[in-house]
Amino acid sequence: MSEFSFYYDKSAISRAVAKGGHRGIIGGLWDEIGRLQLDFLKKMGLDQRSRLVDVGCGCLRGGVHFVDFLDPGNYFGIDMSAELLQAGYDIELNGRGLCDKLPRSNLICNAEFDFSEFATTFDVAIAQSLFTHLPANVIELCLSRLAPHMQPDGVLFATFFIVPDDHPIGAPFTHPRGIRTFDDHDPYHHRLRQIRHLCDGLPWRPELVGEWGHPRDQQMVSLRHSAPDHMAEAPNAKTRALEIERAASLPAGAAHYRAYVGPPDRYDFMSASQFALLFALGLREQQRVLDFGCGSLRLGRLLIPFLRPDRYFGIDPNKWLIEDALVNELGRDILDCKRPTFGFNSDFCCDVFDTKFDYIVAQSILTHCGPDLAGQLLQSMRDALEEGGKAIFTFIKDAVRKPQPFGWTYPNCVSYQGAEMSELCQQAGLCCTEIPWYHPGATWFVAARSPQHLPSPAEHPLLRGAVLFDPQFAASRTLPRPKA
Repeated sequence: MSEFSFYYDKSAISRAVAKGGHRGIIGGLWDEIGRLQLDFLKKMGLDQRSRLVDVGCGCLRGGVHFVDFLDPGNYFGIDMSAELLQAGYDIELNGRGLCDKLPRSNLICNAEFDFSEFATTFDVAIAQSLFTHLPANVIELCLSRLAPHMQPDGVLFATFFIVPDDHPIGAPFTHPRGIRTFDDHDPYHHRLRQIRHLCDGLPWRPELVGEWGHPRDQQMVSLRHSAPDHMAEAPNAKTRALEIERAASLPAGAAHYRAYVGPPDRYDFMSASQFALLFALGLREQQRVLDFGCGSLRLGRLLIPFLRPDRYFGIDPNKWLIEDALVNELGRDILDCKRPTFGFNSDFCCDVFDTKFDYIVAQSILTHCGPDLAGQLLQSMRDALEEGGKAIFTFIKDAVRKPQPFGWTYPNCVSYQGAEMSELCQQAGLCCTEIPWYHPGATWFVAARSPQHLPSPAEHPLLRGAVLFDPQFAASRTLPRPKA
């Protein structure tokens, strides 16, 4: 197989390692690219408890940093070169005094991507500067064999040389820093449509991360392992059929449309509060709204009648929630009258309707998203907004920066510092501002493509969301202290 990549020339690799050239044989830039990998994954939510597999780990250029950061035994590496693996362990890892943190059995020599030898599953995988040396059929083999060993919603981060989808087949491509890549030999480039095609029939959802600071123009792609199908079976019919009064005593998360999405005694409040916020931000009946995570139509039961026909769009993987809300809150005749559009998926993409929105609402969605999934959703929101559109969403604000898990964490919550959420918005190409609109457990943000479409600080006092005469929401009437 050496005809399509130098790395399959085992004798050349062996000679280079024997002469002490293991760092050069994997591309050099040892410190720069090694540290870059750890910094990037930490930014995307890697914490010490994560179980990470480094695909094509070589002589541990990134591995030495991962082993140092992760809990003992949580790093795993696979590579086709036994010599590179041994040099990484004996020279690089031992030279840093880190061998005690990594059992030698966590490094496996295998050229066929057989991950079953690890006898574990992984939260995170990275393939840095691996697929840039492989043709599409070998990449597909790797993706196919890695998938069964990933945790649900786990993520593979892989670098590619990306060229435009319309770049002529067979033509070389010269990247900004002078690297020349090819369709048919090493170094390989790929088109995003080709990467998506590789995932057809496999449980991977690819998304372009893009630039991440690589000194040779390799771009990052995240491939999320598909979560289980949440629509496979609706909950117990007896609980679903409870009358509203009896459902009010159910705990949050119970299998009733009013309880599944939060405390049932707040169902009406969250309906009215979201609608009032949209109206305060300028919503008019002719505008288009995407209700992301529309669930039991807490917002939809007020918004669908208000908007003109064909203006309401909702996304949620739980079809039964929407069905029960239609029956019990709106009546199915409204489907003919107002023609709302629903998408039943869990892809965290806002482009499934092929339209642009004046408002996108994501209430209690980012509260369960790790930074990787939050960044993906925010980017998708930006792409789906009209030029003057607004995205409004909640997150749980924390004064202390904490390690964040990957992916979808429901029923557990994820908290962020305000600056962290602002940074995620900025990375997604959104301007944002925190607003003082009352929420009993979270913080509201408004985001837009440009700052001129955000409420100004002088207008923030107009966005309060206070509830009078109800002791349950007394905190909404507490005015914020003036800033010193």
